Amino acid sequence: SNSTIFNFDIPSSYAGKQCTVIFLLPNKSQLATSDFTLSGAGGIKFDQLTSPAPLSVTYATCPAVKTTLDTISSVTPGNSYVVSSGACQAGSTISILASATGSLELEFFEDWNPSAIGLFMTSC
Repeated sequence: SNSTIFNFDIPSSYAGKQCTVIFLLPNKSQLATSDFTLSGAGGIKFDQLTSPAPLSVTYATCPAVKTTLDTISSVTPGNSYVVSSGACQAGSTISILASATGSLELEFFEDWNPSAIGLFMTSC
């Protein structure tokens, strides 16, 4: 399957806060210079890994899955999806594996211009 890993360095200052992991896929009309291609039908499964993924990670060396956070059954542009919410793992690095389900193929490029696209973590 098509997959990618996102690493999140969670500051110690997030201790006692709630963290939410969200996946954003805006409409193409909302993008200035970022872009994406989306084809096929399906969704995205999000798994937290047992340890942070190093930069040199490959499919064969990917850390094991610790827990499944959520599966978005159908991904469509113009939507945001809450993947997980809970106590921040302050002072740690977590890795989340995003894997396509069904025949979904999503490729995206993000830069500093609006709008945000991809997987993000927020705290409150």
